[in-house]
Amino acid sequence: MSDLDRLASRAAIQDLYSDKLIGVDKRQEGRLASIWWDDAEWTIEGIGTYKGPEGALDLANNVLWPMFHECIHYGTNLRLEFVSADKVNGIGDVLLLGNLVEGNQSILIAAVYTDEYERRDGVWKFSKLNACTNYFTPLAGIHFVPPGALLHKS
Repeated sequence: MSDLDRLASRAAIQDLYSDKLIGVDKRQEGRLASIWWDDAEWTIEGIGTYKGPEGALDLANNVLWPMFHECIHYGTNLRLEFVSADKVNGIGDVLLLGNLVEGNQSILIAAVYTDEYERRDGVWKFSKLNACTNYFTPLAGIHFVPPGALLHKS
C-alpha cells in the first residue's frame, strides 16, 4: 500500500464516519444508506443489530428518529488501524446532545464506536459498526432551544 493510497483511504474512511453522524442528525436517508455494504452490521448495545443499508434505515426510521425531536453527534478521537490494504479497524468517541420526544427532555449520550471498514471494487464502506454507550444521561431542567428562541418570547 503506497503512502498516497493510505492517505486517500484514511480520508475516505473519515468521511464515512462523519456521513454516519450527519446522516442521522440531518435525517438524510440517502447519505445514511450509502455508507454500508449489503452484508454490514450496525449494532447498538441494548437496542439490537441491523444489517445492510435497509437495516440502517430501519434503525433510523423506527428507533432513532422517533426517539429524538433533534440531535447532534460530535465524533472525535477516530483512530484507524490498517489490517490490510482493503480492511481497516477503527475506534472513536461520540457525544450526542439532543431533545427526546418522550418527556420533552434534553439528553447527553457518550459512546464508543468500534468499526470495521472494507474496500471493495475501490470503494470504502462500513462492514461493521458497534456502538457501546458509556452514558445515557437526561439533563434535568434543561431543554435545548435554537438560537434566539428565548429572545422572541413575549
